[in-house]
Amino acid sequence: MRLGAAAGAACLAAALSGCATVPTSGPIVEGAGRGNAAGQDGTYVRQIPAGPQRGVDEAALVKGFLKDMGSVEDDYRAPRMYMTPEKQATWRPDGTVLVYGEIDAVGLDVATAEGGETATVRMRTEQVATIEASGQYVPATSGQVIDVTFDLVKVEGEWRIAELPQELVLSRRDVDRVYRPLNLYFFNRDMGTLVPDPVLLPVQSTTDLPDQLSRLLARMLVSGPTEWLQPAVRSAFPPGTNAAVAYDTGHLTVELTTGESEYIGSEQRVGMAAQLVWTLKQLPEVQELTLRLDGEEIEVPGSQDEGLQIGGDYWNSVNPSGVNGALRSYFVRDGQLWSLDSSQQEARVEGAAGVGGTPLEQHAVSLDERWVAGITAGHHRVVTTEMVDGSEYAIVLDGGDYTALSWDGYGNLWAVEDISSGGDVAERADAEDVDDDTEPGDTPRTEPSPREPKSPGTRLWMLPGGSDPVQVNAPELAGRTVTQLRASRDGTRVAVLVGEGDGTRLLVGRVVHADGGVALEHLIPLAMDLDHVSDIAWRGADQLAVLGRKERGALQAYLVSLDGSTESTSAGAAAGSDMKTIAAAPGQPLLAGVEDDYLSMTNDRLMWQRVTDGANPVYPG
Repeated sequence: MRLGAAAGAACLAAALSGCATVPTSGPIVEGAGRGNAAGQDGTYVRQIPAGPQRGVDEAALVKGFLKDMGSVEDDYRAPRMYMTPEKQATWRPDGTVLVYGEIDAVGLDVATAEGGETATVRMRTEQVATIEASGQYVPATSGQVIDVTFDLVKVEGEWRIAELPQELVLSRRDVDRVYRPLNLYFFNRDMGTLVPDPVLLPVQSTTDLPDQLSRLLARMLVSGPTEWLQPAVRSAFPPGTNAAVAYDTGHLTVELTTGESEYIGSEQRVGMAAQLVWTLKQLPEVQELTLRLDGEEIEVPGSQDEGLQIGGDYWNSVNPSGVNGALRSYFVRDGQLWSLDSSQQEARVEGAAGVGGTPLEQHAVSLDERWVAGITAGHHRVVTTEMVDGSEYAIVLDGGDYTALSWDGYGNLWAVEDISSGGDVAERADAEDVDDDTEPGDTPRTEPSPREPKSPGTRLWMLPGGSDPVQVNAPELAGRTVTQLRASRDGTRVAVLVGEGDGTRLLVGRVVHADGGVALEHLIPLAMDLDHVSDIAWRGADQLAVLGRKERGALQAYLVSLDGSTESTSAGAAAGSDMKTIAAAPGQPLLAGVEDDYLSMTNDRLMWQRVTDGANPVYPG
């Protein structure tokens, strides 16, 4: 079957209903911050290799090899010229890339054997990142170094490389030139929302970029997610599926071989098509898709006439934004919670949150916009209430030192408890009463007893449906202080800010549900080009909005891609006063809470304008 963005949203939702209840509306949000799929200007800049020069010494040969290793055309023909004939025939890079900064910062130590016919060159330099064989870009930790060795021999009087690492060793400049950041799309655990898996794809010629990238994307998608994301997502493609992919002038044909197609139901087949459509529509040149399963064309309900690029609405039910329709933002004014819609119309919310009788330090609104969670004054209780007339607050966590809240798309409330200075629940019974008559801005009636400071520590809680807390297994945060947390709207990842020295560091971890528990694990750093980050929000499924600064510059908004390789992009700052908090959501303007208790907004990331009086703006999530 030839598929042009295929099934309508209603048909897709019905087809997938055997797996989960899925949203049936919401904005289409393309992967943010990814750039043009064929490069920022749609081109590939070919490097002209110098090749090995006659008469050079051991260090100069290896340095020339490192410079030319970024010439990937014709199966690395240029780098192979630096090798012995035997090594040229057998060298097969394993797909991993060790990334360093600049060639001038590389240290080369040479040890030449007696007789001068063999030598060893040891390369050492600060490591910037690793690109895994799966395509994931993993920024290096502080102090991580590349330490590899090249064995050299003389061939007809010239030094040549006889042994070398199986990994590629590339400068950051070569990575930016050779690799393209794109997303693979997999399902979250209830098959309700697609989740981006950012990867870097190598391109190896100056022509046929759509051909190269579309075939690579389809094969990588079918083979499964990156090792980092795999425990948090699901794929509609059965394990062991093989894919033969052909591209012809905007038309991609994917032939899947499983050997078990009779056991693959209609909802799983539609899921395969959804993953392929969302992955391939990043390439504007790909207009049509033919999908076959064990020789049988997959029948997917919907239009067969529209191209992938104009048929996005048909796949809206599983779009990666994780939201339904246009979201309102929420902010605090005079202790009361107010909403702000897309036309900037304000309304005080119903129920306890709108009354404002209980002062809240922080608040978070559920994705369905029914529930509000808050941290009470003094940080010792977490409360929730429904946004309906006559509602009251219910205590869901008590006696700790709580610092951050966030809801995910499953209706789970996430809470951070700081245990740096003790904070055992049983020892916090002297916290304030949530039902007291304390006025906004007043000091709560009682305070917890003072404690001797201890080493940093954090405890994470997840509250399904906003109640019945479950402790999250997060060993990487046990000895660190978390100042902010935001769960992704698809429920698969969590971003945190942790204290590090005199500043903070942005980390993102995967959420894994297994054996009746939940874990936040394998935290990776992002925004390594920012010296300090003070607040975070999910702008899209593959992009964060943050408040931060570079090199002691002014605090401003930045957009941070989850691919890890793209430099943080400035989104400007409100004029006249310092921004304190930031709020973001798919397809919505950025909002900031400003020092002088007003909200500022931007639609274009350039001009910020005052919207209304208030503080602490948030979007649902």
